[in-house]
Amino acid sequence: MTWKRVLCLYPYAPDKKSEQMYGGMAIINPIGLEVVATAAARHAEVMVVDLRLETEPLDRLIADFRPDLIAVSINWGRDEYIDAVVRALPADTTLLVGGLHPTRYPDEYLDAYPQMDMLSFGYGEKTMAELLVAGSPENVPGLWYRQRPKAFPPQARAVMPEATGAELVRNECRYDVDVSSFHVNRSLRRYKYPWMNLKGDNIATSIGCPMVCAFCGWRTNIYGEPQKWIPRPAEDVVDEIAETDADVVHIVDANFAHDPERVERICDLLIERDIRRLFACEIRVNALSHSPELVRKMEQAGFFMFMVGVESTSDEYLKQMKKGYTVKMCRAAFENLRRTHILTLGNFIIGMPGQSREDMLYVARYARELGLDFISPNKLYAYPNSAFHEWVMQHPGYHIEGRRHYVVSDTMDLKKMKRIQRKIYFRFFTPSHIWRFYRKALSHPMVVKMGRTRIKRAMLRTLWNHLSDTRFRRRLIKKLFGRFDSKRRGRAASL
Repeated sequence: MTWKRVLCLYPYAPDKKSEQMYGGMAIINPIGLEVVATAAARHAEVMVVDLRLETEPLDRLIADFRPDLIAVSINWGRDEYIDAVVRALPADTTLLVGGLHPTRYPDEYLDAYPQMDMLSFGYGEKTMAELLVAGSPENVPGLWYRQRPKAFPPQARAVMPEATGAELVRNECRYDVDVSSFHVNRSLRRYKYPWMNLKGDNIATSIGCPMVCAFCGWRTNIYGEPQKWIPRPAEDVVDEIAETDADVVHIVDANFAHDPERVERICDLLIERDIRRLFACEIRVNALSHSPELVRKMEQAGFFMFMVGVESTSDEYLKQMKKGYTVKMCRAAFENLRRTHILTLGNFIIGMPGQSREDMLYVARYARELGLDFISPNKLYAYPNSAFHEWVMQHPGYHIEGRRHYVVSDTMDLKKMKRIQRKIYFRFFTPSHIWRFYRKALSHPMVVKMGRTRIKRAMLRTLWNHLSDTRFRRRLIKKLFGRFDSKRRGRAASL
């Protein structure tokens, strides 16, 4: 006896800002949930529902599919929308909750959802497979469950006494991550995940990061512990890329190019098999400065956009952030990129202790010197109980503010930081600059191969969709008026 139909649910709202990348240009498929669904599909009928893109009412989907087990993936915390979704799920269906956040804060979820029957602690794909094979939560590693009939398949509940209590049973286990499970079954998808009005896809080719950047939390595993870097074989990565019909493939790794030889092997296979995709990935300065030949090969293989953590214009601050590179290395990396048509987005951090307003505004000029196409100046944040948090707190006048733990000072609050961000944007983005990177994008060798006209139309549709979106226009007008207001205030102060 076991569960026969499993509904895997990603419960985040369509308008949740943190779930959309680059102003809504891209939405990442829930890879962790797809990994679990792929494991479940070997033993049961599976439906994957992503509420960010679903157009049918959830209760109708449930009525039609008739699941006997609903598995909910919650990675980035609860909110009112998620609570309402979970609490409205059918009372007669087994409810399993898992993901990063329930693993780190299990007691919160046990208290918040008394109707929850099981909690998957840690990586859930092996737990799900063992649960469906066993047909019972008893002795399934990594599974916590309430000892009551609903924690068992419908066939088993009939023979269980109604007086069974709800005592919590904790099957302790910490599975190590298995990167081979990252190769997901795309036939389970119900949606097209957009990337700039093209069909997109997102894959994980490795996990972990060996770097020790002071402000970063991506080098930890699901348990909040340091995660060593584990790559997938190049052949498996390229096989998965070949399976998708997406135009744009976003590689979501924290450190994709840690091993340049593996990257070169992936590129060689993509070129050899003539796989035509546009790739976007996060990549470190270290890898880009390693070899101009590797950068050119990545362009030839289809790498279209790099998101680069430039972070600072100063060696002093780079050292404090423990980035592992210098301004000189950064300039060398972007000199290699100048010889290609790869678009670049530079992430910067502003608000470091001791950093002046002029230092922050210099970001726009420095980004132009490097040859960046896009920039993202981000406010500094510090995770609680981290060494970086302690270092920030050692500076008089600095403190942490808000849900995201932003670093602010007595003289530079969040409002002033936002005004500086706005100034950086307006100093960097000019009509001529936008025209240059538009032409650069259309000259990329893979864009030419895939059809320049089609890509151009997608880019123009993206721009039109943004301009026609009332929320985007509202934010743009607010930023423009904020710029003009600050000019007026400056002129008034000088009088």
